[in-house]
Amino acid sequence: MKIIQEIQFFNNSINVELGKIDEKIAKITSDVNDFKNNDTDSAKFQNSKIDRLDIICRTCDRIQKIVKHTNQLATHLARSDSERLKLKDEILAHVEKIHKNYEPSPHIPRNSTPFTEEKHSLNGILVPFLGENAISANYIPRLEEWPKFSGEGEYYHIEFIRTIDMFQEDFNVSYETIMGKLQSLFTKTAKKWYDKMRQDHGNNDWSGWKSELVTKWTNNSWRFRRENSF
Repeated sequence: MKIIQEIQFFNNSINVELGKIDEKIAKITSDVNDFKNNDTDSAKFQNSKIDRLDIICRTCDRIQKIVKHTNQLATHLARSDSERLKLKDEILAHVEKIHKNYEPSPHIPRNSTPFTEEKHSLNGILVPFLGENAISANYIPRLEEWPKFSGEGEYYHIEFIRTIDMFQEDFNVSYETIMGKLQSLFTKTAKKWYDKMRQDHGNNDWSGWKSELVTKWTNNSWRFRRENSF
């Protein structure tokens, strides 16, 4: 938004200058006409005035082309800004969904929320018929196909959570399978954070880890910074 405002200010400034140039053109045109009607004027001086008028007209034409280009740029940036707002709404909606399905509490196992009960109930219905081992062997993506999370980047934790949620829904991945892979999915700063959380508070289910990820990497300053950037 700030860039668009600067472009608009630039265009307004140019339009003011164009107005001044138009006034000068009108005056020089009037002078030239006077010279043409006055036989006593020097032809050389008259030609000089005409040359000045031509230079100003060509300069004015170049400035108008610049204004047209900056207007096109402002339109493009406005469209990009609209797309960023849409992305922000999608991310905030996903974060809200996570918080709606899970209510944070002190660092204890979170196995009693409606969200986890619903998922475990679904697994309990499907596994006896299909067999969890068969599901894992034939459908669940291999470890190298799972997302990694390093703790770097402002959107990465949301994408990390979203991808694992999709794996869980699309391939009926059990909580136990997810928990067994987390140790390998965290890297760098996030790996140190995960190890410290495990050491201090023990293991958690996926619903609990999602909430901890959002709490850790979606802080107030991040939200403020992102909202202002849009």
